[in-house]
Amino acid sequence: METWDRPTGILTRLYADRLAVSAAAIAVSLGLAATALNAFAPNRPVERAGELENFYYGSIGADIGGGLPLKVLRVLPAAFPQYLPEGAPHDLTAFGFIQKPGEPLPIGFSIRRQGVDLAGINCGVCHTGQVRETEDSAPMVVPGMPANRLDLHAFFKFLFDVAADPGFTSGRVLDAMRAEGIAEPLDTVIYPTVVDRLRTALLERKEKIGMFFDPDYPPFGPGRVNTFDTFKFDQFRPFYEAHGIELDPKELYGVVDMPSVWNQAPREGLDLHWDGNQTSVRERNFSAAIGAGSRPQDMDIGTLFRIEDWLKTLPPPRYPFAIDADLAEAGAEIYRQKCFSCHDFAGETVATVQPLDLIGTDPHRLWSYTPAVREAQMDYTDGHFWKFRNFSITDGYSSPPLDGIWARAPYLHNGSVPSMWDLLTPGDRPVAFETGIDLYDQAGMGFAAARLEPRGDGFATETGAAYDGRAFVYDTRATGNANTGHAGPAYGTDLDAADKRALIEYLKTL
Repeated sequence: METWDRPTGILTRLYADRLAVSAAAIAVSLGLAATALNAFAPNRPVERAGELENFYYGSIGADIGGGLPLKVLRVLPAAFPQYLPEGAPHDLTAFGFIQKPGEPLPIGFSIRRQGVDLAGINCGVCHTGQVRETEDSAPMVVPGMPANRLDLHAFFKFLFDVAADPGFTSGRVLDAMRAEGIAEPLDTVIYPTVVDRLRTALLERKEKIGMFFDPDYPPFGPGRVNTFDTFKFDQFRPFYEAHGIELDPKELYGVVDMPSVWNQAPREGLDLHWDGNQTSVRERNFSAAIGAGSRPQDMDIGTLFRIEDWLKTLPPPRYPFAIDADLAEAGAEIYRQKCFSCHDFAGETVATVQPLDLIGTDPHRLWSYTPAVREAQMDYTDGHFWKFRNFSITDGYSSPPLDGIWARAPYLHNGSVPSMWDLLTPGDRPVAFETGIDLYDQAGMGFAAARLEPRGDGFATETGAAYDGRAFVYDTRATGNANTGHAGPAYGTDLDAADKRALIEYLKTL
């Protein structure tokens, strides 16, 4: 037994050793294959199973033609902190993006697996907001809400500033990637070309739309976006040049507040967009996808349809704080008298265009959408089954339903009025105020922004002290930022203080 056992044991050990060597070789081979596959992955988006996760991170196609290299995007804020807002963290939250733990990028970014993974923005970037009850409260993330803290203008200015910096080199980027722990062996070969191409692409885009970043152009600020004007210098430039179209300077200031996107099913057929120039929810969504950077040929139709279906029944968020039930009941009748016909789904003129000379609000967004833009949109999307057919020219602004209105501050189409109390009190609307705030003002129904008055080259607080805060200051004196309009007995601004409080309390229930 022993004579056979000893040789068998030796053979067993030899066989096991060979297996170990073979396993190690296989592991090395698989590792090299995985590295190669990671570096040269096919063109495919990273998909998410749940509808909310798909809204937050799904690809709409913007990560194809206009995608940013994922690893570069992740490290740029830490590598170039001199171009970040003062006192901001050295990551993408510096611009108001919402970062969830464990995610490589904030809400609103998709990832596409390619030779170099690319990131692009999607619907969630402009339509996810956050709210806090107190300074010490954790923020509540609200899908479908306007991105109240997001400053896209500052984000793109940052990208353009970095691209123009002589220090934007592959060596600096690779050092930042190593510090972040995301560098891989092949990156030293790949990223010199990646950085060169990114620099060229960013500088070319800056050349096209640079006027919107000039010091004399009012910055958008948090929660706002220029819906159509940049197209005239970028995507629609060939159409404009071919047809000899000249731009009227007054049409270049159409900056608006980002809208909410919940409860879309009952909105089909209503006058959509701030100026009511669209009646199709689908066309509105595809137009927004182009605004987010998706070219017509790159549209991820499946994801856009999936988001469309989900948004049809996404409920407006419930007001998250206490409501005085008795006061709200008293406000219900005031709502029926002053707001119902224009702003309730059952109202006679809900979501219909109210003429500019009647509503009296800032005209620049209306002026920004011209017949030339409409024709350029048709041309740009020609040949696609979803091509634009329902855009129109209007003479005013739409009167939107008020579902979830508590989460849609600041108010008016350009976000020029910080709270509902201010909207109902036009004589006391602030000349300037902070934006990008997520702390909620429950009494006024808005965000707890400091109200400011001009003082020399700066601003002063209500106490008269010089304003030295770091928030963005919205100045209603700037072109396109006027806080006029929506005033008079028909709009409830003649109510006494008690009735205004009751009306506000009822609006919290919608």
